[in-house]
Amino acid sequence: KTYTLPFFFVPQVQIWERSRKDKVPYPQWVEQGHLIATDSKAVDQQAIRLKIHELGEIYQIKEIAIDRWNASQLMTDLEADGFEVVGFGQGYGSMSAPAKQLETMLINGDLQHPDNPVLNWMCANTVVEQDAAGNVKPSKKKSSEKIDGIVALCMALGRAMANVDLDVNDCEVIF
Repeated sequence: KTYTLPFFFVPQVQIWERSRKDKVPYPQWVEQGHLIATDSKAVDQQAIRLKIHELGEIYQIKEIAIDRWNASQLMTDLEADGFEVVGFGQGYGSMSAPAKQLETMLINGDLQHPDNPVLNWMCANTVVEQDAAGNVKPSKKKSSEKIDGIVALCMALGRAMANVDLDVNDCEVIF
């Protein structure tokens, strides 16, 4: 089994607006601890960085996969903090194998998570794109709502799969 421990962040000032727009209970998810509210008006990279440090005190973090186009400052900061950070592309070449692995794990019941309603919602929103060669990836463009957790899970699985000393079916994946 692969065990996941998801963390999601939302700017405090956007909780009610997003809840109304997305028609999901963001305030309830924050109250229940499934979603972390931050003080910023946008994605709070420092809140994410602090959470990673907190998790590093509990877990042995081998690598951190980061979208190389959208988090360069966070990548630089985490590397300076001593973490192994790997840029991870969002195209078919990077995403296809872990997306297929995720699908297999879901079908076989090999993916365990703490029944996180945010992750469940994102999973239900996910639409997969396929290219002419049969490669697949989660599509933010075609999905009905947010799917960032599924994309992050694919990235984490991709890095677990790339580490030959790890058995992706017998590890913890934090995203």
